[in-house]
Amino acid sequence: MKSKLIIMLILFGININAQELEKKSIKEIINIIPELITSNYVNKEKGKQIALQFQTEINSGKYFKIKHPDTLASLLTKDLKRISKDGHMYVNHLAKTSKKTTKITDWEAEEKALEIKLNFGFTAIQILENNTGYIKIVEFMHPKRSMQTAVAAMKIVENTDNLIIDIRGNGGGYPGILEYIMNHYFDGPPTLLSTTYFSDPKMTPYTNYTSDLVYGKLRIGKPLYILINGNTGSASEYFAYTLQAFGKAIIIGEKSAGSAHNNEYFSLTDNFRISISTAMPINEITKTNWEQKGVIPDVIVTSENAKKKAIEMILSEK
Repeated sequence: MKSKLIIMLILFGININAQELEKKSIKEIINIIPELITSNYVNKEKGKQIALQFQTEINSGKYFKIKHPDTLASLLTKDLKRISKDGHMYVNHLAKTSKKTTKITDWEAEEKALEIKLNFGFTAIQILENNTGYIKIVEFMHPKRSMQTAVAAMKIVENTDNLIIDIRGNGGGYPGILEYIMNHYFDGPPTLLSTTYFSDPKMTPYTNYTSDLVYGKLRIGKPLYILINGNTGSASEYFAYTLQAFGKAIIIGEKSAGSAHNNEYFSLTDNFRISISTAMPINEITKTNWEQKGVIPDVIVTSENAKKKAIEMILSEK
C-alpha cells in the first residue's frame, strides 16, 4: 500500500522528500502576504480589496491543516487567483534546497536548465509550402541567453513570403525576444508601442519603443499570422495584442488568458515566494490593455485548427 501511495505522489508531481510544514512556519508564510499585496499591487484600491478578502481565507484556518509545501503553494495560488482574477498572482515553492530562504541564483539555475532543454523557447522552425515560414515559440526566454537562437530563427525564415508564429500555450516570459521579432515589422523612426505604469509612485512610467535592432531583412508589408489560445498569456499576449493593434498581424485561434500586468517576485519564508502584479502596460493605439479581457482573435477557431486555418488563408490569397 505504501509503495502505491509513493507512486501516486510521484505521478501527481509532489516532492515526497519535502519536509512537513509546522503551524509556526505556515503562519510566517501566509501572514505577510496581505501586507505585500497592499504595498505592491499595481492598482492600490484593488490591492487593498484583495488583501482583505485573502485575510478572510487566512482567518478560516484552512491553511494550517496542510502539511506539504507544494500543496500549500497550490491552494494559496488557487485562492489568490480566484480573489484577484489576476493570472500573475501565485505562490511557488522551491523544493530542491533545504536552505531557509531561497536565493535568486537557485531560481536562475532552474531557469537556465529549462531554457537549454527547450532550445531557448524555439521548438520548431520550418519552411512550409507556398514559401511560408513557421516558428513555434513555447516561451519568451531570457534575451541574454536566447537572442542568438532568435536571430537564427528569423534568419531561416527571412526570405519567406508569409510567416506564422505559433504562441499557443506560451505563458509569457521576458520581453526582449518578442521585441526583437516585432522590430522586423516596423521601419523609420522609433514607434511608441506602449507605456508601463508602476505601483511605486517614485518610478517613472516606462515607454517602450521599437528599435532598429534587426540582424537580417525587415518584413515590412509581409503577412504575419499569430496563433493563440487560452493558454497564451502575459508577454505573449503583449506580442499578439501590440502587433494586432498596429495592424501588423492577423490573430487566429482562441481568446487568450487575459494577463496584462507585469509581475515581481517577493520572497517568503521556507523557500516560498509570491508573484504580485506591480505594473501595467497601456497600448499606444488602444489606450488600454488586455487584462481580464484577453486578446480577441481576428479569426476565431479552435486552438487545434488555428494552424490549418492560417495556411488556408495564405493559400486563398494566392
